[in-house]
Amino acid sequence: MDKTNLANILDEQWRRSTFKTWPFESHKKCNANKMAEAGFIFIGSSVEPDSTICFFCSKSLDGWEANDDPWSEHLKHSPQCEYAQMQKSPQDWTLGEFLSIVERYESRLIDKEIDKWENRLQKFFN
Repeated sequence: MDKTNLANILDEQWRRSTFKTWPFESHKKCNANKMAEAGFIFIGSSVEPDSTICFFCSKSLDGWEANDDPWSEHLKHSPQCEYAQMQKSPQDWTLGEFLSIVERYESRLIDKEIDKWENRLQKFFN
């Protein structure tokens, strides 16, 4: 699973497909569809069966309960996440909102790469 593939992570259906063993049924508030809509990717295991990560801000959350609202929990635990601030599914975005999110996401990736290279250079010169 390539989490950095922008086409995949912006695809709500692809994110939903990562929730194969999600513990909550579709009639629960905290279901796989709502989790994917709120930007989460399932990264759970037998040890952490409800572990997720936001594709945008990389916030990991677990300890979900059946009646949790994924959007509210996302914003509560990661108020700086621009994706969570949208509070709506990508299918409801305007073109401007879509382009803004893509630009911010790409900018975050570039910043991470710059940080990695700065750290490598510091180690090299120290």
